[in-house]
Amino acid sequence: MIKIRSRSSLPSDTVLVAPSFLVKHNFSRNQILLLQFGITTFPIQLTTSEKAPQDQMLVSDACMNQLKIPAEGPFQVRKDGNKLIVGPYIGILVDKIKGKLPFRNLIHYTKMYRHINGALLAFSPEDVNLRTKTIRGLMYSSAKKTWIPGQYRYPSSVFNKSLTSTPLITHLRYSLGKTIFNDFRLDKWSMHKLLSRNTGVRTHLPRTILYQRPQDISRMLEHSKELYMKPVQGSFGSHILKLSKQNHKITVTHKGSLKKQFRHVQELGYFLQRQTHQSGYLIQERIKLVSSKERLIDFRLILVKDGHGKWKRMGIISKLGPRRSIVSNISAGGTAMEGKRTLRRILHKGEAEANAICRRMEKLARTIAKQLASSGYHAANLGFDFALDTQNKLWIIEVNHNDPNPTIALDAGEKQMFHQTIKANMLYAKKLAGFGTSHPSKGRP
Repeated sequence: MIKIRSRSSLPSDTVLVAPSFLVKHNFSRNQILLLQFGITTFPIQLTTSEKAPQDQMLVSDACMNQLKIPAEGPFQVRKDGNKLIVGPYIGILVDKIKGKLPFRNLIHYTKMYRHINGALLAFSPEDVNLRTKTIRGLMYSSAKKTWIPGQYRYPSSVFNKSLTSTPLITHLRYSLGKTIFNDFRLDKWSMHKLLSRNTGVRTHLPRTILYQRPQDISRMLEHSKELYMKPVQGSFGSHILKLSKQNHKITVTHKGSLKKQFRHVQELGYFLQRQTHQSGYLIQERIKLVSSKERLIDFRLILVKDGHGKWKRMGIISKLGPRRSIVSNISAGGTAMEGKRTLRRILHKGEAEANAICRRMEKLARTIAKQLASSGYHAANLGFDFALDTQNKLWIIEVNHNDPNPTIALDAGEKQMFHQTIKANMLYAKKLAGFGTSHPSKGRP
């Protein structure tokens, strides 16, 4: 580790280091190099002095101002051809909440700083100046344990947790290359179509169509007496409708447990038009899933890439919905429990069978992750919602890639799983920034 210090007495193109630095990194005295921080470079001449501290790199004011290197935390350095790279420099792209960056959420990432070191920049889409390629964001200071506002250059890698639109993401991809991850947004219909291409995955998908006209509901009711209608761009289980046909009427359960009845599909179509969101609906056959005491049960498998770029299963969390509710989401009043514990204690599976079900979930999740990659999507942080039917068949409920929140692990009391997930995200970002780790993150067996 090395610290970067500014020196006004140095010529603008000079970086001063101890002689041992040259030996350690295989440089020559007075070598002409490009000093790189993030994606920005500055031409320098590397000189030495016996008086230079061995744990410091003394940099001219002009160079520091151009690269905007924060003189705060420790850095690593590496040689890449004629470049001396200082890092890692990682960005976390997040959406503002009520005009401010979500510090309460970001604190989880700062707790992992000792595994990262270098520079950690938090910023929102509106903080980016595409013309000057600068960011007015917040740089974390490990010394002061706080965030320091300022104008900074682009980082080397970006962990995208924002729902920002395509133009900014396209710009960042062009500027950074393949070092921005979870940088894509697929709605439920697009994801369904992508997964349906894989025959091994398709058998785990409920029959699904895109709602375009009321007659689509009639057509689906011919195959199944009960259906779900889900917003194409919905989240947190909101606006999900359950449809059932009985006595020549269609009963619609919405907002968890409220019910309405319609005499024909045209009348139901008018009801759908009056809903508050405009993203459209999917129509999906209802699978008879396992439940306990009228509480739906499904499972969230957390799959992330670690510091080696390898997929790791962090764990499985079960979600138990409110009694008689059509959704299991925690935000809708559900509860969470470690997945295998639910399989054993609530669904009364034996240890061997519970382990086998977990392996089936992981195998299917890895297959989907591989398919996303082969389709050109850079995912490294995924949450898979699975469910079992009464015949023990595994079904895919949803593939969460729009910043799947690992706090579901905390809801289940699994603090280690939560922290290991955050750590893996950061170590992967560190790897993308060019500073890999020799210590893989630990997932669940």
